[in-house]
Amino acid sequence: MTAIAMIQALKNTDSHLGLFLRQDRAAESKFLAYCEMYQKIAAYMEYFRATGVAAGSRILFPFETTEGVIIAFFALVGLGAIPLSVKPYSMGVVKESYLEFLTKVTTQYQAEFVLEAPSIRSLELSLQRLQLPDTDIQPQESANFATITDTDIAFVQFSSGSTSFPKGIPVTHGKIVTQMQAIANYAQNRPSDATASWLPLYHDMGLVGGLLTTLYVRHNLHLSTPIHFLMNPVEWLSELSEKKIAIAVIPDFAISYCLRRLAITDPEEIANLNLTQLRMVFNGSEPINIDKLHQFLEVLAPYGLQPTAIKPCYGMAEAVLMISCCKLEDVPRIMTLANGCKAISVGQALSTFDIRLRTEDGLLCHEGEIGEVELRGGTLVDNYFESERPFYNCDGFFPTGDLGVISEGELFVTGRLNDRFKINGQSYFASDFEHAIESLPFVQPSKVATIQADDRIIVLIETKQASVLQQLIDHQRQVSEIVLNQLGIKIPVDNILFICPGQLEKTSSGKLRRIAITQAYITGKIMLAKNARNGC
Repeated sequence: MTAIAMIQALKNTDSHLGLFLRQDRAAESKFLAYCEMYQKIAAYMEYFRATGVAAGSRILFPFETTEGVIIAFFALVGLGAIPLSVKPYSMGVVKESYLEFLTKVTTQYQAEFVLEAPSIRSLELSLQRLQLPDTDIQPQESANFATITDTDIAFVQFSSGSTSFPKGIPVTHGKIVTQMQAIANYAQNRPSDATASWLPLYHDMGLVGGLLTTLYVRHNLHLSTPIHFLMNPVEWLSELSEKKIAIAVIPDFAISYCLRRLAITDPEEIANLNLTQLRMVFNGSEPINIDKLHQFLEVLAPYGLQPTAIKPCYGMAEAVLMISCCKLEDVPRIMTLANGCKAISVGQALSTFDIRLRTEDGLLCHEGEIGEVELRGGTLVDNYFESERPFYNCDGFFPTGDLGVISEGELFVTGRLNDRFKINGQSYFASDFEHAIESLPFVQPSKVATIQADDRIIVLIETKQASVLQQLIDHQRQVSEIVLNQLGIKIPVDNILFICPGQLEKTSSGKLRRIAITQAYITGKIMLAKNARNGC
């Protein structure tokens, strides 16, 4: 089976099933039935074919959450072309850096066109533009699909790029269908299930876990953008309630973000909240803050949220998406590591994957021993795009760079290999420090980074709050104290720095680009938020 079969299946779907799309700045969602979507895809295919797009054409694809761009993606896949899914241009992004990124991707992967998504219309690009058709293009009843096999590339997604320039990952038709089937089998979808996602579509969790898998099972999908969630996370919870959402996908920071907003929300505003229908919230793409997760479940338990609903999962773009997830009926297990820190289970590997752990010395780990996660089989791709060298070892195992523990068959991811600090003979992870610090009321979620420079632990906290800067020394002491109390590690207050916002670089999946941040600190490029008067 190929992804084209999934597109073809939309044609005969009941007209009450479809996509509820809420674009940026839109007050309400627009409904597009899947059967109507098929007709638009067919029309887009003929339009793109007439402009010179053919099977194998490589299209630089700024993947916005807009109707035209979503239809264009499926149309290009239907033609056998290869969309190279990249982050769209947006406010707050340095134009020169974005253009440099597009140029590098274009050169490295020999793209022939760039889709003229709305966000890039004003940018000057040397690449040939592939314009979207007019919004009133005439729908077509049938489509002339390319003849393809399951080994042909459906699209290219990119690695998170936490340690280097993002690498292209070719997702074949066979791999994407196998992954969608695996997620659908895990979820045990019911006919009445509806899914909600606000994750960006250029990210594997948003594209595969949110959009593609829901279309594969042809259930209603309520799709919005990160902006809508960030502006009003309580409204997002209300939508889960009102729309009777059964399945949602989120990154972990969303939990802390919701908690902060709920703490200042009038109880009357959420008096009618009902989350009993919400049976599965896939939580992935970044380290999980266990304390915040428990708080979230406790706060929302009176509104029907079940302790089994949050599903920590483990995945990566190199495996298309999901590798493991907690069982549907289980509350995720927690284990205490040798350093006293806690780790949460991400479940057993999906049936087609093999997972093993190796020590620093290259030996296979025993039960309960921390080692690098190595992966084989399943939907693991063979190589990076335009590279003939397999990225797995001679025995077929791919070293992921993640560290973890296996206990009773379940995987507990403890951190990244490059994010590990050795202190007094014990291993600690940057996320251990960050989760402790984020529990302070003056530290916002995902606005803190812990790095190691010259054998010193350095804490960088983004802020522009005048109240924080006016009591800088007191807040530095609070950070030092909470790390000492929770981890037993003393960080001198001089190593705790409050910095101007926007300097903690992140990947497309929201992970900190810790190497780049460390380099910026070492070279003196980090701008301190010294006091409220000077500001940033």
